[in-house]
Amino acid sequence: MAKRLKKKEKLDLILSELAKLRGEVKKLVRERAATADRRVKGKAPQRTATEKKPVSDAAKPKPVLLPGSQTPQPVSRTASQ
Repeated sequence: MAKRLKKKEKLDLILSELAKLRGEVKKLVRERAATADRRVKGKAPQRTATEKKPVSDAAKPKPVLLPGSQTPQPVSRTASQ
């Protein structure tokens, strides 16, 4: 059987895991910032929130239900037996 951990040992284990996760998060944030910095330097500036997206030439068509294209209703089980 595994040894039962005391409250202090459990807390120490949780805190060590938290410290590891903090380190990983900091590393990911640095990597993401470096990637974003490279992207900004290499490309044209991105649109700001006040600029609008370009309007497409064709509006998206809405689906239309034709009168003859209705789906058949399921048959009850008692009728098929």
